[in-house]
Amino acid sequence: MPVSSTSRQSDARQDGLDRTDSSGAERRPGRVLAAAERGAWSASASFPPQPANVARARRLTRTALAAWGAAHVADSAELLVSELVTNALRYGRGAVSLALTLTDGMLQISVSDFGRGVPTLRAAGDDETGGRGLALVTALCERWTVTTRLSGKTVSCWLELR
Repeated sequence: MPVSSTSRQSDARQDGLDRTDSSGAERRPGRVLAAAERGAWSASASFPPQPANVARARRLTRTALAAWGAAHVADSAELLVSELVTNALRYGRGAVSLALTLTDGMLQISVSDFGRGVPTLRAAGDDETGGRGLALVTALCERWTVTTRLSGKTVSCWLELR
């Protein structure tokens, strides 16, 4: 993630952006970039299909958004990443990849795996402990899609920055 190598804490007070977050980005060298400076940013990671990697995917998301000046959507983005990565681990196969792409008005979250099953939105019963993930994605996002490939699928969703 390209950022300046000098800390500019006074900029946070002057531009009025909320820079408080729990990722620790404030304590690292660099500065948070305003939307006009940012253009399009992306971060990606691939990891083995282990449950502990859901938390790692959430941390990557929160840290990237803090560095990109979009910490205000971190809670929603973390929830979306958690749901999509959990679905990939539970119903997919093989390694899981996460890609985050931030533009001026939108955050795209894409999660890929090597499974053939396509996720479908369903209504979970009151006594069921699961089955609400895609309903949460639908409620929080502008839209979501599934792209099938020869060796798996990618589930993408778009979260507005406003």
